[in-house]
Amino acid sequence: MRARSVLPLLAVAVPILMAGCAPEAAPGPVSVPVPAPLAPPAPVPARSVAPGMAQVIVNGDTGPTGPVSCSTDDGLTTISIGASSLGVSVIVTDDDMPSVRSVSIGDVGGVALGFAAGTAAEPPTAYRNGATVIVSGSGSGTDSADPARIVDSSYQIAVACP
Repeated sequence: MRARSVLPLLAVAVPILMAGCAPEAAPGPVSVPVPAPLAPPAPVPARSVAPGMAQVIVNGDTGPTGPVSCSTDDGLTTISIGASSLGVSVIVTDDDMPSVRSVSIGDVGGVALGFAAGTAAEPPTAYRNGATVIVSGSGSGTDSADPARIVDSSYQIAVACP
């Protein structure tokens, strides 16, 4: 009889004692929160650039800075920035307060867009700051990844002929 009463006690006590004698579990990996990467600051539109240089901003993305080439003919200056296929071209009058005749932006930040005088409800503006011509505007462009998708876009181009 006595053996029977000890068995239930041993059945409960042995696992408890074994747990107390077991080695301590190794700590698992500690997870440390990693902050999300910060977005780069938006580019600051330039008020002037060095001769032969440009700053192109479309929807906060920067475009080509050069090479810059310029030609003047019959009161118009044609300015080309970057490679011809994806670059930027601007035609402005030679006036002190230039007017914009056309803008073509091949691909900046995944957006391609253009402007021709007389085609937009709100034409781009242009002004001179010394040798720098600054053109600002907005309009509808196309998404380079999906040309059927229209993207509302704003842009600023600051450029100085070499």
